[in-house]
Amino acid sequence: MTDEELAREEELAESIKYHAARFVWRNRDGRTVRRIPWPQWFEKKFGEPFSEFVERKSQEKKLHQSESLQAELL
Repeated sequence: MTDEELAREEELAESIKYHAARFVWRNRDGRTVRRIPWPQWFEKKFGEPFSEFVERKSQEKKLHQSESLQAELL
């Protein structure tokens, strides 16, 4: 695979993980068909605890918002 294809694959994988996390957030108190809590399913599927993913994305969003606010002020 070329570097461009690898980058596209990584982008797609991150997008899938992000959208899965959005689904899990809405259903975080529920369970899968196999009676596994959704946050536990997320960790098993993606290898990262759901709470850590949420915290990381939250920090990234705050950083991005502060950077765009600073850019507007300049």
